[in-house]
Amino acid sequence: MKIQRLLCIGLCLLAFTGTACARKSTAPDTRAAGPVTVYVPRKVEGPVHLVWDWQAPGEAVSRLAKEKKLPGVNVLSPSWFILSDTEGNIEVKNAAADYAPQAHAKGYKVWALITNGFDPDRTHGLLDNPAGRQKAAENLLQLARNYQLDGINLDFENIRAEDSDRLTAFVGEISGMLKPAGYTLSIDVTVPSDNGNWSRCYNRKELAGQVDYVMLMAYDEHHRLSKTAGSVASLPWVEQGIRKTLQEVPKEKLVLGMPLYMRDWTVKEDGTVNARTLSMLGARKLIEDHSLVPAWLSQEGQYYFEYREQGTLHKVWMEERRSLALKNALISRYDLAGSAYWRKGLEEPDVWESVGNFSGRVTPTIQSPTTNH
Repeated sequence: MKIQRLLCIGLCLLAFTGTACARKSTAPDTRAAGPVTVYVPRKVEGPVHLVWDWQAPGEAVSRLAKEKKLPGVNVLSPSWFILSDTEGNIEVKNAAADYAPQAHAKGYKVWALITNGFDPDRTHGLLDNPAGRQKAAENLLQLARNYQLDGINLDFENIRAEDSDRLTAFVGEISGMLKPAGYTLSIDVTVPSDNGNWSRCYNRKELAGQVDYVMLMAYDEHHRLSKTAGSVASLPWVEQGIRKTLQEVPKEKLVLGMPLYMRDWTVKEDGTVNARTLSMLGARKLIEDHSLVPAWLSQEGQYYFEYREQGTLHKVWMEERRSLALKNALISRYDLAGSAYWRKGLEEPDVWESVGNFSGRVTPTIQSPTTNH
């Protein structure tokens, strides 16, 4: 009896100290592999220069972390995670365990992107579920550890305006989980406007207090469903967006997001328009195929061209080295925290030389799109 009592007391002490009856871990079991080196997340030194490494569901895992270092870029943001339900579960897509180690070897930090799927109903259900929010924050911390990340980028969009306070609380809960563990936290926000689901859902001032960086998505001035054709990010519109955002977000936390894409607008005879996303190389091909000479629009800070195809008018406001250089100059003018680019794969290779020059605060050589190649 005395032996049994001693055994019982011993087991209770082990359980109390956490040595026995431990909670089951969701991390991979690496005991058979021997000692494991735990990666310690690192902060960015100096300005942030990020590129979003986006892939569609089902696409092959990105090789960007393995490829030649992009000049000036110091953060990669692979689009791996999605809030998949109202209970805090997170879907993982196209993630690779060796991505971050390879990126680190190239000198990058890695802030994986998590989206809400842009589903306002599902997002409302999660934001209205405190237990689900807590579970999502815990899951995100575990994923950051599993994939050896340096940070997380929150891309939560199309959220009901009435959920603004709940969104702020949720970001605070994520921050409380990630930042004490050393992870950098950033959130993407749109340019301030009266749009409920796409702008008024963000309390930018309160969100800025919860995160390390606020990424201003200064694009989609004319979005895909706009009723009029126009630029994705004209220079005056971008600058106005910066000024408005700085009324709520400190400059040392504000990162300017810029587009590596544009839109090819089809203008019908009745004035209605349709648009398709156009890459920089796609625009170059249109210029060559139709023997066009783009015109420089000094006010918009962009080249413009138009052409007819099967009798239908097309209009394109271009994004390329020169337009991006002018937007980059706003970062210095307003002393912002850095730059971000949506998204890898839509650019011409020479864009990164320009980005590299600007990240070192050297004025780049700017060429006309008719003489770039």
